[in-house]
Amino acid sequence: MPAPPPVAASSSSLLLSRVLALDPIALLACALFLMGVYFALVLAAGSSPLARIVLFKTSLFARSVRHLALSREKSGWPKTRPDPDVVVADVALSPPREKRVIFVRHGESTWNEVFNRGFGPGFPLRLAWGLLHEAAVIFSRGSFFVDAPLSHRGYRQARELRAFLKTYEPTGDGTTTNPDAAALRGDVRSILVGSNLRRAVATIAIGFWDRIARTREKIIVHSALQEMARNVDAYAIARRGEAVPLDGVEAKIGGGETMDQIPSCDARNNEGNKKVDRCGNDALLEFAAWVVENTKDADCVIVGGHSLWFKEFFKAFLPRRSDHVAKKKKIVNCGCVGFTLQAGRDDDGRVAYRIDPKSVDVIYGGFAK
Repeated sequence: MPAPPPVAASSSSLLLSRVLALDPIALLACALFLMGVYFALVLAAGSSPLARIVLFKTSLFARSVRHLALSREKSGWPKTRPDPDVVVADVALSPPREKRVIFVRHGESTWNEVFNRGFGPGFPLRLAWGLLHEAAVIFSRGSFFVDAPLSHRGYRQARELRAFLKTYEPTGDGTTTNPDAAALRGDVRSILVGSNLRRAVATIAIGFWDRIARTREKIIVHSALQEMARNVDAYAIARRGEAVPLDGVEAKIGGGETMDQIPSCDARNNEGNKKVDRCGNDALLEFAAWVVENTKDADCVIVGGHSLWFKEFFKAFLPRRSDHVAKKKKIVNCGCVGFTLQAGRDDDGRVAYRIDPKSVDVIYGGFAK
């Protein structure tokens, strides 16, 4: 009776066996060589701008891949959240403990362009195009995939948002007012906030170009808004206390328009990249607390951010009984959705937050189908 055929080894065990079969002296030599290259770059960075860039990019790629592999952002969430409906909104206080918030999702990013348009025949071409772009900026602080910027379509979407805001009037027939329109235009006390990722801040800079040219306000960078994803496109280039780079954004406005000074950032709330053990739920609570407690000079907070983060925020603070689409669907690229965030105490006396479901209003774009 013939012997049964041998069982094929798994790819992981095969890889492990090959690694173990290598000469340990050769492995040690490779490790020492790589360490030598790294320390040579560190020493050269003191006097060579090119070495500093190479060292920065090497570190950026290594840290973004580490985050991709080890992120625990979806871990540690409470198994059961208290129902936001138990929050006793302190609206009788002066000033009231509630705030109007408008979420503005960023335009399409280069990462979205490559990976979110399907995996049909065009995907290999888009991927190759992306890799070529990454190679082209290898000796700069930029990247095509890490902290992915706006794509050509994303820039167009931001310009379309700008065109909409130009025509979005605070008054309708002369007898009614639209406070969200007044806030977006900067006619009432409002502030512009963005995550520490380039596509979010660029969308705010372009979409609110006319407002910023008039008010000269800065875009506040808040790192709690960093997208809840492990992919490298959600890893920030701007470090702690650094402004989000907006190089070249003026050229994307079109029409030859210029501004005396391109939009700038207030990076005091940029704590740098999220840690691998960051809990996404903590980021939601941190930002909600900041909105209520640290923006008392503003009646409305306009927030440039990301689809998954926004959806989790709605899921966390809309009442359980609410079946609002915001809990299930992403805001479309450059879509604007306003709502009222209330702060109060839960049954145990702890500070808690609630979104008034009746206050949720689609201003532009809305939610994905």
